[in-house]
Amino acid sequence: MKTTSPERLDVLVIGGGPIGAVAAWSAALGGARVTLVERRDVRAAPSACTGLVSPRTLDALGASKRSVLGTIRAVEAVSPNGHRIRVRSDVAKAFVLDRIQLEQELHGRAHRAGVTIRRRTEAVSLEPGGVLLRGPEGERTLRPAVTILATGHETALSRHASVLAPPRTFLAAQTEVEQRAEAEDQVTVYLGTDVAPGFFGWAVPIGEGRLRVGLAVRPGADPKECMDRLLRERFAKAPILTRSSGIIPIGLVREPFADRLLVVGDTAGHVKPLSGGGLYIGALCGRIAGRKAARAALSGQTGHQDLADYGIACERAVGSELRYGLAARALLEALSDREMDEALEAVDHPDLLRFLAEVGDIDRLRLIPRKLATEPSLWKRLLPLLTLLDGYLDGPDGSGSIAA
Repeated sequence: MKTTSPERLDVLVIGGGPIGAVAAWSAALGGARVTLVERRDVRAAPSACTGLVSPRTLDALGASKRSVLGTIRAVEAVSPNGHRIRVRSDVAKAFVLDRIQLEQELHGRAHRAGVTIRRRTEAVSLEPGGVLLRGPEGERTLRPAVTILATGHETALSRHASVLAPPRTFLAAQTEVEQRAEAEDQVTVYLGTDVAPGFFGWAVPIGEGRLRVGLAVRPGADPKECMDRLLRERFAKAPILTRSSGIIPIGLVREPFADRLLVVGDTAGHVKPLSGGGLYIGALCGRIAGRKAARAALSGQTGHQDLADYGIACERAVGSELRYGLAARALLEALSDREMDEALEAVDHPDLLRFLAEVGDIDRLRLIPRKLATEPSLWKRLLPLLTLLDGYLDGPDGSGSIAA
């Protein structure tokens, strides 16, 4: 019986979300022959993505503003006892994206760079002899020099390749509801253990009289139950248009690489620990993954040790911000509802709100203390909060680790 030899190529990217598309494009720019496979149709919506990103994220992704649904200039935080504070800026602090439009644009750019894209195609297994794919044309085996895993929260393939999963996960639920926002340029955040144990809830305007309402919870809590309660209490009259769910990984994996393999995006823990957002950090690491995969494939240096500097490069690019985000996450989880109420009331001062409006940056929390140093009039009011945050910089176990 005649057997078909596996098709050889330089780089295979498994997962065609924004991070996988960036990695594939970056590898193609490095001169590699690249195939990108995605099990969804590109027109299918991803699960539980809020699409709230900083303006610099579009540059990191290399995307235009075609996918922007709205511009965010304000955030309102609601404490457990109902106290509200609002921070408003004169400049754009975030964009709300249409993920389907974003992925279509990034796939188009990757295709123009020479990437072969196979949609509705699933990677069934990773074996030393090749990667088995199953799609509309049946099964085929590819033998890439380097594979990049960008499969979101899915860990089956990474476990198969003996890559550890991120150390923690949170469970997310999101709905789209038909309700006009109080302000189309304002995001609302809901705090409290009754709302979202260990995390928070949100309402993000997406235009056309609709909101993305969601939350995440620590394992052991029921995200659907919490979601239903949030909808009953705050959006009781709003028709529900869609429901989705997902998993938010927290913490970098210690070794996001193995023989002939790199891991990027959610699977590698390239996610902001406080908010769960992954597009900005994932885009930065996706570029690194693509460049490294191309160099390794073209040089033939694709072993475990040959790829180890990928993890070092990602840590240099995002590690300091992730450490600060983990400190903020540890603080959020440690605070009781009463302490959350007190913290928001302490921040509710015109000078502090002005300061936060000017310096607030969802990608760079660690810069706030540095900028605070130039505002001595605020020290007395803000320093107790920052001192509390700094107490968590080593993590609850004192390890200071951001990896599994």
